[in-house]
Formats: sequence, structure tokens, C-alpha cells
Amino acid sequence: MPGKDGTGPQGTGPQTGRGGGQSGRGQGLGPGGECLCPACGATASHSPGTPCSQIKCPKCGSLMIRK
Repeated sequence: MPGKDGTGPQGTGPQTGRGGGQSGRGQGLGPGGECLCPACGATASHSPGTPCSQIKCPKCGSLMIRK
């Protein structure tokens, strides 16, 4: 055991191997919600299948972010 701390051989423990960490895939926020303009604060409904980062603000034309 490395370090004699009860953890066992290196590379065998929680968060090792496939599926142990968070990859960010499949972590969408769902179909509902709103998009927010970081420039002017306007909001718009989020459309499923279109990321807010691809939607232009209806007031100022800036790209929006997910609220």
C-alpha cells in the first residue's frame, strides 16, 4: 500500500477508471428556462435544441447566456 494509509494500490479507488469523474457531457440544463443578455439584461425564452450562446438579444444584438 502506497503511503500505508489504507488506500490500496495506486489507481484503484474511488474516482478512477471510466465513469468516475464528471466530464460535462450530458449535463444540459433542460428544455425550459430563459436566456439572458449579459450586455443589457434582456431575457428571452430558451428554445430546446438551440443553445442560448447562439441566440442574439432582441434588444441589442449581443449573444445571450443561459440564465
